[in-house]
Amino acid sequence: MAIADMRDWVRTVAERAEKKMRSNGRIGRRADREKELFSLRARSVKGLFSEFEALATAVNKELPEPAIRTHRALNPKNLGGIEVPDGARLALEFLERRVEIVVQPLGSVGGKPAPLGGLATASVIQYDRSNPSAADWFDVSLREDGAWLHKSPDGSAPGNGFTDKDMRGLLEWLVS
Repeated sequence: MAIADMRDWVRTVAERAEKKMRSNGRIGRRADREKELFSLRARSVKGLFSEFEALATAVNKELPEPAIRTHRALNPKNLGGIEVPDGARLALEFLERRVEIVVQPLGSVGGKPAPLGGLATASVIQYDRSNPSAADWFDVSLREDGAWLHKSPDGSAPGNGFTDKDMRGLLEWLVS
């Protein structure tokens, strides 16, 4: 078979495959779904960080000078035109104490970026430099409805939600 004939045959087969996939509704749906999930991940991570920062800012406004320092790093990846915070980190510091939220980076599944575990997983770390052995942490994971949940150990039933009350508790620990 000549190269030109082979090229024509490949195009014909590819066109038939594309027509069949379009009639099944498979083209575009997966790509749209991935974009939707990456967009949700970005919005939810930024939203979580913004809520936590807003609480710290509110506390700082009640003080004569800001005492809680905020450090934020989003490390965005651009996947198909969508910014996805990868390895994002938010840290709040007060004197010797620090609370950090660290989003686990995307893994590679079949050569494509994908979240490992939930849509997004983050570790919440409480650290006191004066007593490093008392550091504590827990994981939260993002559901598709945008809710952050405490990650349950050993794949059992999902934990309770990571709420505003939990964030306030972390700030109270930070300044205690």
